[in-house]
Amino acid sequence: MMEPNQTAFIVKVACPDEDAPERQLNLFYAVLTEDPQSGVQIVKDAVEEVAEVTLTEVHLSQTTAQAIDLLPGYARAL
Repeated sequence: MMEPNQTAFIVKVACPDEDAPERQLNLFYAVLTEDPQSGVQIVKDAVEEVAEVTLTEVHLSQTTAQAIDLLPGYARAL
């Protein structure tokens, strides 16, 4: 359950495609935290070191976060 001070942030991860290293794969993660920078760090800790991790301006609604069972402090690939 989301606490009032938590937001479901969407974080973009760009990493090299193993089958075509000249291309980037773009993945999106949802992370439930109190501040965006800790959300970015949670995702960085969950992906490869070579991945570029950036915060997007998109947030999930509380209804959507609950529907996908998003837990505080964990990243979930979308």
